[in-house]
Amino acid sequence: MFSLAGFLCTVCAVTLGRSCFHIVSPGKWGGHPANCSTPLKSVQTGYVVILHTAGSPCKTQAECTQQLVNIQHYHMNGKGWCNIAYNFLIGEDGNVYEGRGWNTEGAHTYGYNDISLGIAFIGDFTGRSPDAAAWRALKQLLHFAVREGYLSSDYLLVAHGDVSNTISPGQPIRSVLKTWPNYKH
Repeated sequence: MFSLAGFLCTVCAVTLGRSCFHIVSPGKWGGHPANCSTPLKSVQTGYVVILHTAGSPCKTQAECTQQLVNIQHYHMNGKGWCNIAYNFLIGEDGNVYEGRGWNTEGAHTYGYNDISLGIAFIGDFTGRSPDAAAWRALKQLLHFAVREGYLSSDYLLVAHGDVSNTISPGQPIRSVLKTWPNYKH
């Protein structure tokens, strides 16, 4: 059966010459309700922090869904946080997965949680870069965020390790980010 989402994705791909962008909500990936909802200081944030989850990567929606359930369980039950730490996560299946979402403070980067979107690539990227599908999803997410007013058009993109004492998101990701126009290190 041909779904409306499939039809719209086809129209998007034909019209724009690229694959469709969509965000998988927590209800679709099996997320538990959050125990918090502290808003960001500004609805239109000026920072994006790029991280990695430092765990197993995922190449299919089923694998990514399992990774998100595992991450949320660890963050909420192991760390005692109110939800998954990141605003959004990106899998190598090319999907963007909603964590805390657009206007909710994250728990990803001390000093930046309330003024930034925290976007994490799912996996450990200290030895390699995410695949093309994941990078494409990040570009589409950022474009969407600016277009819809969630992110300032002159936002600054930073790697987690640029603002915290960590190797996250890994040197391969930082090398790619250095070529992006909004990157600030």
